[in-house]
Amino acid sequence: MSIQLSLDGHSFSPSPLPERAGGEDGVWVELISPRTMLVPESLFDPQTGRELLAANGTPATADERIVCSEVREGAVAVMPVAGEVLQQIEAKYPANIRFTSPLLHRPAESGKCVWMARWGKVLYIKIYREGVLLLAEAIEAETDDDLRYFVERLNGTFPLAEFELRAAGEEAGKLRKRIGKIFARAICE
Repeated sequence: MSIQLSLDGHSFSPSPLPERAGGEDGVWVELISPRTMLVPESLFDPQTGRELLAANGTPATADERIVCSEVREGAVAVMPVAGEVLQQIEAKYPANIRFTSPLLHRPAESGKCVWMARWGKVLYIKIYREGVLLLAEAIEAETDDDLRYFVERLNGTFPLAEFELRAAGEEAGKLRKRIGKIFARAICE
């Protein structure tokens, strides 16, 4: 199941939550939100999620609860979710709810690449060099102008012409077409 959260509210997919969305090991809920951050496992404490988000410049509101993913590749995704949304999920699926985020995705090849995925208004970016994660961001990028602006700023920090673009998500082909020429090579995953 996938839930999309925006800065001004929340939304589920048009259909109601499915009756059975998980296996015996529980239900996976993927949160789509620009207010997601990765925290290294060595620095992560579940009790400090709210403080970590505030320090990242994406503070949770009083009615939001903080959820965390499982550790993946040495990092945990920390995300705020509206309390009423979380109550609906917990009521529908009372056992073993596990959260994840597209920001936890690892591209098929991560030598020297920029992985970008766009889901709705949220753009996820991960930059790797020699397999080492250099940057992981989730940002609100509502329009193509937002996308181009962010890529231009990113190019000022990382010479994107030396990197491969690995586009994913709902608009992988559009992403590749819009910004692929900046990169050494652009492919869709």
